[in-house]
Amino acid sequence: MSVVVSVCAIVAGCGEPSADFDQFMAEGRREQESGRYAEAVGMFKGAAEQDRERPEPSYRMGRCYLAMADKKFASADFPGALSETDRAIAAFDDAISAFPGYGAAVQGKVDALKMHNRQSAALELAEWAAANSGLQAQKLIIKAKEYALAGDMDRAELYFSQAVEVEQDNAAAHAERGLFYMRCGNDPAAIRSLKRAYRLNPAELGVARALKELGASSEVVELE
Repeated sequence: MSVVVSVCAIVAGCGEPSADFDQFMAEGRREQESGRYAEAVGMFKGAAEQDRERPEPSYRMGRCYLAMADKKFASADFPGALSETDRAIAAFDDAISAFPGYGAAVQGKVDALKMHNRQSAALELAEWAAANSGLQAQKLIIKAKEYALAGDMDRAELYFSQAVEVEQDNAAAHAERGLFYMRCGNDPAAIRSLKRAYRLNPAELGVARALKELGASSEVVELE
């Protein structure tokens, strides 16, 4: 039975009796297991209409939205993925509201929030790459930031340094490495990289402010 016919049969009857909550849920699970997440959401919404007090339809919708977000994330559709994670979070919230002790929905929301943060970071990286020149340095800095987000600071430092080496006059590369060192608490290395970025471009975003925070504002004056 096609999805359209199935929905018609369940919702409108189409010559058959209207389905109840369990039928909507069973059809939704079949669609979900087949990877047809949008169709599954439609079924789970039908189940929710049948019984607003039950948390299961909202929980299942949340899982479908997460699966759709993961697909969009894999295809680099970061804005679309973020929209799906927002829908997932809202669905899990509905499930938790219906049953505050529903542990699976609480875990689902945790998973959705983690995915949302990961996709936000990916979107920020993509936007940064589009706004900066120097293609080779871009790629290396994006890799460095990905490793930093994952907590692998050694590899992050390696890629930041490679970005500086391949484009030694790229102010953004020096700035990113300096800000990385600053976050790691290596103030001397941060100041050296940030000063180099400032020499190349005094207007480079965040550089003057970072040098001031590091107590190196007098050195900035000397460079001017």
